[in-house]
Amino acid sequence: CLFIIGRPSQHPLLPLTAAFSSSPGKNNNDNNSYLIMPKPPFLYRSSEATDLDLSSLGSEISAADQTRQEAFQLSRKLQVDMIKLRNSMETASIKPSTTTNIEAMDALQASLVQAISGSDSSNQKDPHDRTPREANLSNRVEDFCRLVAFAHFLETGGWLPPSKCASFGATDEEYLAGACMGLCRELERYAMGRATARDVDSVKLARDLVSEILDYLLQFDFRNGYLRRKYDGTKYALKTLETLLYELSVTGAAVTTEDDDNAGSSPEAKKIKLDSTKELDASGTLKPQEELDAIRTRMEHRDELREKLIKKCRDGQKAAKQAIYALHRGDLKRSLKLLQQCEECIQKELLPIVEEEPPLRSGSFANVMEEYAEAKLFFVWLLGREDEGGVKTLGMPTAEGELLLPHDFALARAVPKGALLLPEDFLIALQPEEYLGGLCDLTGEIGRYAVQRGTSRDHDGVQACLEANSAISLAIQTLERSPGGINKKMDQLRRSVEKIERMTYEMSLSNAAGINMNTEVTGTVENADDGGGD
Repeated sequence: CLFIIGRPSQHPLLPLTAAFSSSPGKNNNDNNSYLIMPKPPFLYRSSEATDLDLSSLGSEISAADQTRQEAFQLSRKLQVDMIKLRNSMETASIKPSTTTNIEAMDALQASLVQAISGSDSSNQKDPHDRTPREANLSNRVEDFCRLVAFAHFLETGGWLPPSKCASFGATDEEYLAGACMGLCRELERYAMGRATARDVDSVKLARDLVSEILDYLLQFDFRNGYLRRKYDGTKYALKTLETLLYELSVTGAAVTTEDDDNAGSSPEAKKIKLDSTKELDASGTLKPQEELDAIRTRMEHRDELREKLIKKCRDGQKAAKQAIYALHRGDLKRSLKLLQQCEECIQKELLPIVEEEPPLRSGSFANVMEEYAEAKLFFVWLLGREDEGGVKTLGMPTAEGELLLPHDFALARAVPKGALLLPEDFLIALQPEEYLGGLCDLTGEIGRYAVQRGTSRDHDGVQACLEANSAISLAIQTLERSPGGINKKMDQLRRSVEKIERMTYEMSLSNAAGINMNTEVTGTVENADDGGGD
């Protein structure tokens, strides 16, 4: 908006190009007339401020997101094919082992194997490979286990051996969730239909199998999570089947007990019933009971790994937090020692567990990595990346196993170097979510440091804090895509920038009021070197 002061007849409105080409504050055509123009936005960041380049990380995130979207599309296609096959099994008046259904099942299994193993279908995923699947493909594997187990029940009345699901790459959790817990809910619906037709024998077969599955699942110690929630549904399925049999009995159906069945059956029929879920397949694999016991043993081992990881993560996270607190106190030696302890804990105690059981990377371990990234970023931002010779990276071990520190602790503490590490600069490989989470949390630590500098009227220190947080905010906001968890921290990041901008304004008021400002602060950290004891 242009404001013109003077007589209207002598001051016609100028085009914007003419207005900006005029000399500051005056109209070139009339020296007695003044044109008041808005000034450019205040430069919170200096022109020499270094930007944080996260373009390579953004490309990595975009590529991973593209792979994830393709996996979602494959998953949806597999889901549709399974629904069609399931519907054909329900509507067919003959057994599901017809040629058409067998061919459809084989084609669906081939598509599933290709989806979970990549473009090369020969590179089938090992069921003991614990790498998490892309997108929700694990749900499709679970659904297929459930479908195969239901078809196996319709053919034999028995329990699908785990080796059948392992043949197409299903993990233990997918087998338990699909061929055990999912099958129970499938049999609940199946029994309702057979009860409508007054088919007591089929309802009893379903009840017996669900009861056997529930007895097996009772041997597990399921933690709060996905399997635990599905396990609760198994108990409800058994209750429904028992209710169906009771309702059939009170309406005149001949419902016999297990003892009555055994009394009226031939010895050979009893043998078939006892062995129906324990026979060997054509390849001579282990009996289902032995396979089921093997699954339980592996699950117990994974529970032990999880408990061990959680306990060790507390030590690593505590060391990283205390390293940050020590930096705020100016205790640089202790901070470096704690940071080294955190790295050793991750490398020697945590990473071996995560490499053996990759699904454990999310949760406690991811929190430790995020805290470690925050501590390392704050440490290097304060002290710089290189020693005086410019050869070694600060904080990295030398040949003698010692960590480098700048010689002048007080100067390093008073004047932040402003260096921001990239993901490839860390000794330990970080996931994009872990690095970005630590980077966002770093702005909070820089904001606290800015308050300390502002209290000492250190304008240069506050300016360095503002430039760092602004660079981080700009870098994250300009990513093509960002992980979902990072979006929750963006408000916190923006508020940290706004608070330091407000602090800059208040310091300008102090300066205008004649309050002295220290641009070279050394007195507050004179004893920084003395506080680094063990």
